Amino acid sequence: MRCRWPLFALAHVLAVTFAATAQPPIEPKDGKYVVPLTVDAVAPVRPALKYRLLPDIREVQSGNQVQAFYKCFFEQNHLFHSKESTDKQQKWRAAPLKDLAQEKELVNYGGAAVKQAYYAARLDTVDWQLLNQMRSDGTGLLLPDVQQMRMLATVLTVRVRGEIARGEFDAALQTLQTMFALARTFNEQPTLIGHLVGAALAMIALGEVEEFVQQPGAPNLFWALTDLPAPFIDLRKGVHVEKLLVTKEYDGLQKAVPIPEDALGALIKSLDTLLGPDRKADARPSAWYAKQAGDPAAVAAATERLSGFGHKPADLAKLSPLQLIVMDDRAQYEADMDEFAKWTNVPFWQIPPELVLPKPRPGAFAQLLPVFNKVLHAKVRVHQTVAQLTASEGVRAYAADNRGQLPIALDAVKLPVPADPMTGKPFVYELKDGRALIRGTPPRGLETWPTYNRVYAVTVRK
Repeated sequence: MRCRWPLFALAHVLAVTFAATAQPPIEPKDGKYVVPLTVDAVAPVRPALKYRLLPDIREVQSGNQVQAFYKCFFEQNHLFHSKESTDKQQKWRAAPLKDLAQEKELVNYGGAAVKQAYYAARLDTVDWQLLNQMRSDGTGLLLPDVQQMRMLATVLTVRVRGEIARGEFDAALQTLQTMFALARTFNEQPTLIGHLVGAALAMIALGEVEEFVQQPGAPNLFWALTDLPAPFIDLRKGVHVEKLLVTKEYDGLQKAVPIPEDALGALIKSLDTLLGPDRKADARPSAWYAKQAGDPAAVAAATERLSGFGHKPADLAKLSPLQLIVMDDRAQYEADMDEFAKWTNVPFWQIPPELVLPKPRPGAFAQLLPVFNKVLHAKVRVHQTVAQLTASEGVRAYAADNRGQLPIALDAVKLPVPADPMTGKPFVYELKDGRALIRGTPPRGLETWPTYNRVYAVTVRK
């Protein structure tokens, strides 16, 4: 399957649809997903990193992970594309674990494709080789491999669920390492869409960690979770490279040099096409630009902003009102991108609310901006889930040292329990009905969205 949508549009869709993980679905209640975790009281093992969620460096060989992951699909049409196979995958992804323990088809599920994925995950380089295409194709860039990697994640999910159901913990950890390594390759993918996909794949892997820790006899993964990169997807590469998607086609708008009327018209027409040729005439960029160009106050404001961006007034005086308006829109796009980039890797709770919940700005280029808030939310959601699971494993460790008792507070746990990445403060914790409830704080404006209201209800098995 090839992605034919412009990137900015696809980013919005992916941010919405990549909320699901595997496992039998949990129905939200009162705006929350309460995830019951019934666990054994088990302390972390020694050596502390005997169990890992990314491959051990001692297993790593030289090579490009991306190219090696592509090879998982060679001669595997039935596994990845036949209806019979994909229907079974969907059934096994949602089935209760107890129903999978005796499922013979899940032993060594995925065969050669999964073996290749194990190999790919243990290579030392990630290079998506997209930069040249981004410069030449701009917003028309296609990302067919994004969908391919999602299909591979589905096969790995089925594989690991069978291993967890059978209590094959070492095998399950090997598959989990491969799932996290696959997700992590998207940290180096130079688009924000790639980062969103990586975040979605990481959430799927974390869903399987939830199932893993509940199996009787499962080892404690406190240090394995602590050892994961934080944040798992940092957005740095995508934020900075995203500018390449529009720069090439609209470079002329960054210089205060008169553009011939027909050339400027062609440029504006290309924006009409890019943002949707089916729009009504009065909703197209060309209509908005013409209206603004006929408003002296709008032209004066655009000229003032362009002066503030460093253009000389004498040069701006030579430009038509229409060019001033389009140039200003382009210049504000550049400034908005930097405004987002500078906050991207600041702790979430320090980001200004107006950036997380931005007000839409008029203009065609404003509509090309990535959905900043969705990207930030996807990033911090993965970070928060890792931290929340780490805290629940800390509770298991406390119970192991205290005859199965739950701690009265998280600071009673004698391990470095992480803070909530959303707030920088401890997770909300309480004991209720014999369960330890660990709740993360949702992002501002999403307090009633169950996706961002995940509560772990930890019960220690007697």
